[in-house]
Amino acid sequence: MAVHGATPVGHAAVRPQWSCSCGDRRWPCATARTLLLLTTDRLNLARHAAGWVYDAAREMPDATPAELFDRFLHWTR
Repeated sequence: MAVHGATPVGHAAVRPQWSCSCGDRRWPCATARTLLLLTTDRLNLARHAAGWVYDAAREMPDATPAELFDRFLHWTR
């Protein structure tokens, strides 16, 4: 899997709204999360997720830090 922009096939992040390319769900959707957990070691996944938080914070200025944490980092543990 590629770094920082790693996305499972068919479940890419559509930016700047960060929706899933498979539909109008928020990215990472449940399927993307599962695939990322199965294909990326936890340390690298957490590092990529931190980058996603940084990018999403710039692209979604109305999102709170707690929302960004829950959406991009919390599930990587």
